[in-house]
Amino acid sequence: MEPIRVGIIGFGMMGRMQALGCFGALADEFRLAAVCDDHPPHLASARELFGPDVRYYADYRRMLDECDFDLAAVVTPDFLHEEMATACLRAGRHLRLEKPMALDPGGCARVIESAGKAGKVVQIGLELRYAELVGRMRERREVLGRLKMLWCHEFRHPFLPKPGSVPDWIVRREYSGGTLIEKCCHHFDLFNDFAGARPVSVYASGDNEVQYPHTDVLDNAFATVEYENGVRANLSLCMFAPPAEGRPGLSTLDFGLLGDSGRMEMRSDELSVWDRRRIGVERFRHERVDLVGHDDEIVPSLRDLARCVREGGSPDADLRAGLSSVMTAWAAEESVRLRRPVTMREVEERFGVEYPT
Repeated sequence: MEPIRVGIIGFGMMGRMQALGCFGALADEFRLAAVCDDHPPHLASARELFGPDVRYYADYRRMLDECDFDLAAVVTPDFLHEEMATACLRAGRHLRLEKPMALDPGGCARVIESAGKAGKVVQIGLELRYAELVGRMRERREVLGRLKMLWCHEFRHPFLPKPGSVPDWIVRREYSGGTLIEKCCHHFDLFNDFAGARPVSVYASGDNEVQYPHTDVLDNAFATVEYENGVRANLSLCMFAPPAEGRPGLSTLDFGLLGDSGRMEMRSDELSVWDRRRIGVERFRHERVDLVGHDDEIVPSLRDLARCVREGGSPDADLRAGLSSVMTAWAAEESVRLRRPVTMREVEERFGVEYPT
């Protein structure tokens, strides 16, 4: 079976990591056909890595017009996601779109409209859904009984510098949507997925007084989401925490679920499962290959994507997940701004978009 030909748009840190550690690790499924980046040092780096067998472009529109490939992987700054995603879909390409899907729910709706017209497979880069221990949690969910509480705790280092045509776009709200959209759509996606119900309201508080007083994105926040089925989820985030000893990279994220008969908690690449009906604790460990990036989660997500491109169907991290995560994260950002809870009904009315069911 011929590999799926990939055109990568964006060759910064994440684009480079995905090309080498993710698409490159699945050479039986994917073949790199083209790389696009409007920042000359990034494009020069790609040329040095891949040589003459790959085509190179500074303009993604020209790449779509001139180069024949099957799947576009958009790994660009957040403010370009909507524009580039809709262009790739209009050009008849399957799409892997980095998170967040767009800067706000209205942008997500426009991507969904384009996807409906194109009839192509679209995967959103919410790769935490594909983490091995998250999969274990799904498998052992019956231990919980009736789910009541979820939590996610991430105290980590600040955003890394972002070179490119808009330097450090990630710490400017107009380009990133804000920290709770850019960084935390992953977390809200897990909440929405496990809660299995529509959010009623989001109440969040935070500020930027330590790491980002010179700009307008949050560097710490708490957010609580209440769902129609009585589930509550709480996020705690800090972007200026010193390194935790023995917890490199992604292992600084803790995630847990508590029901009326059991509990599951993921910490430092270990999952612990408690069942009130039994004595003892079940433990599972993920032996991480990539201690810095997201390869351990992105590689299985790409296997899911390849299956959908070849056989049809929708990836687990689909358009609905992309929209619901941004709607919840946008409500959290708005709650911080207004200093009050924001209902999902308000978000729907503001953008004319319904929360996906």
